[in-house]
Amino acid sequence: MRLGVSALAVLAAVAGPAYAQDAETEGDPEAAGSSGVTVLEQIVVTATRIGERVYETLSGSSAVGRDQLEVEMPGAPVSQIVTLMPSVTTQTSADDPGTAINIRGLQDFGRVNVLVDGARQNFQKNGHEANGTFYLDTNMLKSVEVTRGPAATVYGSGAIGGVISFTTIDADDVLREGATKGGRVKLGFDTNGPGPTIHGEAAARIEDSADFVVAGTWYKPNDYKSGDGTKVDSAQDLRSGLAKARFRPTDDQEITLSASRYFNSFENGSTLVRNIDVTVDTLTAGYRYTPDSDFWDLSAKIYYSGTLSDQQGTGDIAGESQSFKVGTTGMDIFNTSTFDTGAVSHEVTYGGDVFRDKVNTKDELGSSDELTPPGTRVAYGAFVQDKLTYEWLEVIGALRYDGYSLENDETKTDGSRLSPKLTVGVTPWDPVTFYGGYSEGYRAPALTETLIEGFHPPPVMGQFFPNPDLKPEVAHTIEAGVNLRFNDIFTGSDQLGVKLGIFRNNVDDYIDQVFVMFPIPGGYQYQNIAKARIEGFEFEASYDAGSVFAGLAGQILDGENLTTGGPLQKVPPFRAVTTLGFRAFDERLSAGTRLTIVGKKDDAAATGFVGEAYQLVDLFAQFEISETTTANLALNNIFDRQYTQYLNADPSPGFNAKALLTMKF
Repeated sequence: MRLGVSALAVLAAVAGPAYAQDAETEGDPEAAGSSGVTVLEQIVVTATRIGERVYETLSGSSAVGRDQLEVEMPGAPVSQIVTLMPSVTTQTSADDPGTAINIRGLQDFGRVNVLVDGARQNFQKNGHEANGTFYLDTNMLKSVEVTRGPAATVYGSGAIGGVISFTTIDADDVLREGATKGGRVKLGFDTNGPGPTIHGEAAARIEDSADFVVAGTWYKPNDYKSGDGTKVDSAQDLRSGLAKARFRPTDDQEITLSASRYFNSFENGSTLVRNIDVTVDTLTAGYRYTPDSDFWDLSAKIYYSGTLSDQQGTGDIAGESQSFKVGTTGMDIFNTSTFDTGAVSHEVTYGGDVFRDKVNTKDELGSSDELTPPGTRVAYGAFVQDKLTYEWLEVIGALRYDGYSLENDETKTDGSRLSPKLTVGVTPWDPVTFYGGYSEGYRAPALTETLIEGFHPPPVMGQFFPNPDLKPEVAHTIEAGVNLRFNDIFTGSDQLGVKLGIFRNNVDDYIDQVFVMFPIPGGYQYQNIAKARIEGFEFEASYDAGSVFAGLAGQILDGENLTTGGPLQKVPPFRAVTTLGFRAFDERLSAGTRLTIVGKKDDAAATGFVGEAYQLVDLFAQFEISETTTANLALNNIFDRQYTQYLNADPSPGFNAKALLTMKF
């Protein structure tokens, strides 16, 4: 059966999420067909820190741009958006809008490096849900890109699962061509989880020397109903704001300042309900230096991201309050130099990064300050990477050094390691590139994994023991793939891109929570369980002919605890997402359908999650009423299917209609 599904996926790839667009490639003749019609392709930087097109990267990299988001996924949450990318899924709770990212079956405690405008999102609190979530207003999104596996470790410490980067809008996304000021107002309403969305953006540009953008959102959905009519507690009251400024003191220098605040109120819990206020502040300052020089292409950034979860008890726990705060301060700097040695071209990228997590937990009456222990962790690294190109051959070699220190009032631990990466790409003829590589990644233990102690809150009893002797996890990944790029296939101006890949990731000293007998009567402790293995097949494709577009993305994954022979809990089942759409009326209308197929998880009983198979059908449309007014309609789960996404405890929403009206000025 597995072989049959794989074969079907390969065949379906030729139908191939489409029109992945980005202004960075506009006007590039290499992105155009022979007819001169330009079809834009998204750029990714998470793989090597060098901007590359999706179907040219020698890695499992994907990206979704703002145009695609606004047409296919208007106002959609992160959990829906990432389904357009292979091997990326989420763990969520209906009564908590936080999202945990899972890449290739790895998540929690920083195994995936989640970035918002380059700032790490490291919030986590111990509980029965995901151990590592982040909060994001997707109305602010410009693009999403991901690189799967430790091949992306040049983009940050700990990312043995991969890197996912969310970039928010800037002035270029708001201003019309040639305008010096302008804005947009978006009004929307959902029917399931009924409630309004109000979003506004305003921007201004001062010639070529500076530009500014501010944006704000209010979103207040009520509880939704699942496919069988069951009411699911999911109400929230979201308010968020964003401000960005870019300054260009000279033609080859750019300074970017960004500040955002996300605030959301909701109720969490079933038997013991709490009122929760979540506040997320993200501040960044970036600098680019790009003179007409082979030596300099410099980027530097400093940032702060802080997430505070204030929780107030209700009912039987009225008056009992607790709070969790994780603040992350960091910086990174890197430069790319280019030169030739004979017929071989080199792009050498080198740099370093460091971040510091500070965890503060307050719980005067309970034990949350022991189960999510306060403390600090510092992780740092440096890397050098050389991308060598000789005609049809491309070789990427890299070394990364990682180190960390972790401490609280009683315990201190540290460690370091050197991790290599080698990738080889061969292009025997222009549309086809084969690649293969080996990479290692290094993840330091988190504060909670190392320092957790105390007792589980009643009525459930159980003790937790710290483990200062935890070893870092080390990932060893072998992967191979093929990129296909074709122009002028059927119409003389169409494009087809296909990306197929296989991988095997062996993680040494994998950390998991286990039951220990001693000291009597026993309890739970995070330990290194020797080795875990995750392997899989990933596929994605996009086709765009202007009037017609199509897409495909999916994966087949398998995970095993090589010590016990049992399954790994967080490895999701088979999934394929296909998109088919059209454009009409001089492209004023874009419309289509999306089919999501999720396979059965055979070992779900052993992992404790629901592993049912299901299929979903969505419809979407965008119509440009005038130059200043656009209407969107998204009909999700049109057959009102009752289902629960793997890794989640709550059933997902049934049929929902989302209508949006966008006005530009």
